Amino acid sequence: MPFVEDLTAFLADFGEAVTLNGVAGTAIFDADYAVANAGGGVASTAPVLQLRTADVPALPVGKGVVVRGVNYTIAEHQPDGTGWSLLLLERA
Repeated sequence: MPFVEDLTAFLADFGEAVTLNGVAGTAIFDADYAVANAGGGVASTAPVLQLRTADVPALPVGKGVVVRGVNYTIAEHQPDGTGWSLLLLERA
């Protein structure tokens, strides 16, 4: 049975304004601190957008995103099959 939950309320509570490929929308932005253990460890942030898959443009990799006034490029699209997607971002 397909997942049919309406995610609009979730985005209303936790989402923020973003511009995705020139289109205004709402998504959840997360830029957690991350450490890659490559010898001594390398610290960075791992910016990710969480949003409805229906709001992701076709062929999203390489397209632009603006969040909190910062420009990003979509590095990877990870749909989860339930109508929700993660967009892994790189700072542009």
